[in-house]
Amino acid sequence: MSLTELWDRAFWGFAIAIFVGLVWLKYLDPIVPCVWPGVIVAMAVAAVYVYLGVRKMRQAESSEES
Repeated sequence: MSLTELWDRAFWGFAIAIFVGLVWLKYLDPIVPCVWPGVIVAMAVAAVYVYLGVRKMRQAESSEES
């Protein structure tokens, strides 16, 4: 796992968080008038994306070493 791969995954996680937040504001904010659940959902989705990518990179790294 290189720093560039980790940076790329973190960048796309940030982009996904922004996208999910905008979708929340567009479609769910009229129904749920509180912004904080949208922020929490967006950050959770981004964190899961980054976690799964890092786990995949570590599995690929360990399979190359074996």
